[in-house]
Amino acid sequence: MHQSRTRWPYTRIIFLCVLTLSACGNTPPDITGPTPGEPGAEAIPGGPGRIAYLKQNLQTGSFHLHIVDPDGKNPFNLNPIDDLATYSGQSWSPDGTQLAFISNRSGNAIQNIFLMNADGSNIRSVVENSTNEFASSWSPDGQKILFQTTRSDSTAQDIYVVNIDGSGEKVLINTDMEEQLPVWSPDGTQFAYQAGHRGRGIDIYVANADGTGAMRLTDGNGTLHASPAWSPDGTQIAFESNRHQPPSTGTRTPLAQYEIYVMNRDGSNMRRLTSSQALEAVRNPTWSPDGKQIAFEFHNYATELISGFSTIMVMNVDGSNLYSIPNLPIGARFPRWSPVP
Repeated sequence: MHQSRTRWPYTRIIFLCVLTLSACGNTPPDITGPTPGEPGAEAIPGGPGRIAYLKQNLQTGSFHLHIVDPDGKNPFNLNPIDDLATYSGQSWSPDGTQLAFISNRSGNAIQNIFLMNADGSNIRSVVENSTNEFASSWSPDGQKILFQTTRSDSTAQDIYVVNIDGSGEKVLINTDMEEQLPVWSPDGTQFAYQAGHRGRGIDIYVANADGTGAMRLTDGNGTLHASPAWSPDGTQIAFESNRHQPPSTGTRTPLAQYEIYVMNRDGSNMRRLTSSQALEAVRNPTWSPDGKQIAFEFHNYATELISGFSTIMVMNVDGSNLYSIPNLPIGARFPRWSPVP
């Protein structure tokens, strides 16, 4: 089962080394020196578009949606500070003017699918009064939403699709595995997702837009390959994995030390982009709209193994020019980069 994504808070990154790994597997020296934005470093490079992310409201305990520019400018909270509802699983519309998201804002404990403008206005329901949903993905043609739910199987997550007006809902992937975090390919012909049996590893799969032709891209070796993200040109998929982590030799499962990897859309040419330290992990990659950068969560569990602290970092697609987005609130996580500048 994919690990819980409830990780917070963040005050300051202590240390993270990023390695640039060549296709042949050679490991160059660690990147050292000041983080961009600190004294002696270059200015924050930023990038096109905006980044939507989650953070826990420390007053109410619920998660809210926020938007920020990649250089840390123009931060904006999409939900009222006193809103008790939780908002998560966000995805951008193809034109970058709206967000799909998951929330229990209807006043019950059920997480359903909603849409809103990118300024937080005009919230309306897509799927409501059903079982719990999560992880929306807006189709490139703007007409459909992919999501995961237990609609047809109360014990496992499956992949569904629905029109943005709430009609035409149907199941696309329903096996004995947990199928989660579906994301459309940029051309809309396929979607990627993670799937696996509980306690037996997770792999990245792709399927045709109608759910047929599902194919596993990672090697099924019992490790974790999760949170797929397509490059804007559709040729590559970034994901998180602990495939580099030695298997446990004891009775206690070690903390999964996720790193960011990239592979071609057919699973070939897999390479690792990050290398964090003990009790650190990087998760949930998302591509910039120009395909030149990847943003991700950074976690440090050195002071507290259950939640640790988290923030959002950005790097070039070769792992270079790493920086932490400045001025983020405590506990920023689950970044989603807008698809247009």
